[in-house]
Amino acid sequence: MNETRVDSADTSLDESMVTWYQGAPFTGEAVAHAANGNMISLVTYKHGIEHGPQAAWYPDGTKQLEGQCDRGEPVGEWRNWHPSGQLSRYTLFSGTGDKLKVQSWDESGELIEDKTF
Repeated sequence: MNETRVDSADTSLDESMVTWYQGAPFTGEAVAHAANGNMISLVTYKHGIEHGPQAAWYPDGTKQLEGQCDRGEPVGEWRNWHPSGQLSRYTLFSGTGDKLKVQSWDESGELIEDKTF
């Protein structure tokens, strides 16, 4: 697969939720940057559908989100962080995108949600 990295502003999303770049369904990484130049999002696509690593950062560079998609569905472990760097949410998805477990923490690190599905 030929990997391409483009600015997400140069892509478009159609009504069937397929991402396009230069007239074709996009395969590669679409990135966005904050005004300070730091990367704030990275979304990986295959044939216009989210597939592979997904990540987001706060403008200061602190990680905000990380996870994986498989043919448009979230799979495996996803993590979100508060701006302080404290873990805010952990979600475990099945191989078909079903939620298996969700845990959430407040800014001080106290567990406020713990569900298994």
